[in-house]
Amino acid sequence: FTKLRMEQAEELLLKTDMKISDIALAVGYQHENSFIRVFRKYKNTTPGKYRERVRYSRETLMESS
Repeated sequence: FTKLRMEQAEELLLKTDMKISDIALAVGYQHENSFIRVFRKYKNTTPGKYRERVRYSRETLMESS
């Protein structure tokens, strides 16, 4: 169940500009800190850094094409 929540969170992080706290609520966490802790366990990075890194790498790919 947690894996599904994290997959949904990844999608929201990449496809929306929702705040991390809103994404935490959307995937079933009442507290942003709990969500961040679990996300870090799954992805070895925080949700904010994950969003930045993936968006940056996508922009870099688009610029080089």
